[in-house]
Amino acid sequence: MPNLLLLSAGRRVSLLKGFQQASRAFSGLRVLAADATPELSAACRLAEESFRLPRVGAPDFASALCDLCKREDVAIVVPTIDPELPVLAALSESFVAQGIDLVVSSPALIDQFGDKRLTAAFFKDRGLETPTIYPRGANPFPVFVKPFDGSLSAGTMLIGSAEEMTPSVRDNPKNIFCEFIDPKTHTEFTCDLYYDRSGALKCAVPRQRIEVRGGEVAKARTAKNEIVALLFECLGQIAGARGPLTLQLFRNDSSGRIVFNEVNARFGGGYPLTRCAGADFQTWLLREYLRGEKIETHHAWADGLIMLRYDAEVIVEG
Repeated sequence: MPNLLLLSAGRRVSLLKGFQQASRAFSGLRVLAADATPELSAACRLAEESFRLPRVGAPDFASALCDLCKREDVAIVVPTIDPELPVLAALSESFVAQGIDLVVSSPALIDQFGDKRLTAAFFKDRGLETPTIYPRGANPFPVFVKPFDGSLSAGTMLIGSAEEMTPSVRDNPKNIFCEFIDPKTHTEFTCDLYYDRSGALKCAVPRQRIEVRGGEVAKARTAKNEIVALLFECLGQIAGARGPLTLQLFRNDSSGRIVFNEVNARFGGGYPLTRCAGADFQTWLLREYLRGEKIETHHAWADGLIMLRYDAEVIVEG
């Protein structure tokens, strides 16, 4: 049985354990982990076996990954961080030719989701509303500022007045200036989406974000509401989408207006809640990529399930 490799495993213990549980239905399948510093990775310490890989930006990353996959009979590679996505998307065809599936969407789609300006156009083309992006220097206040290629909330800020708008913020070519979506009047949802190899949406699970820490959800609740039908109606088929996508949106508590914000084409940090609710993307991925099975549309997941995350420790010899 070929094996699965989890990249940049870091502290993604819940994701690792989900694959380990899913692997029990596939006799002989090993769930491997890789990281730039595996000795300091909790997930690598808990994996059956772990490996050191160069960082994704290193010139020898592709060759090292290919060598590892061939040596360890890896058939599925799962990315976990945004910088891996464009690199793996560009490598996907050459790896498939060698019998290795990189679970990543197409290069064109990764480019769209990696640039928040292009993401806004992606949503608008499908009839979905997004926060207004203002011309530089022509925005009202308050205004939400973020880099067009940022992730994990890095570099984001709320500017309340013209006096707060420093030249370094205003003139930074990476910054875009967006309509402020007030968290006091909106509820934020992160939606876990699973797309099969043909780009068809098979499951959508909105998670209400109750509390966020360091850009990643700490407390959340599954929500089976009108968002599910909207996702299937407008995003039911996306050319080039493969595997898990994580989508962020806001719903106005009074008007019901839904504003779509961004997409990460990978497993999100809060995905373990979706799996526990009954939407087992990890088992579907193994069934689809190892057995060639067709994944059916799935709506039978639990509404109102709450996740309360906490810190835990992995203690190892020094």
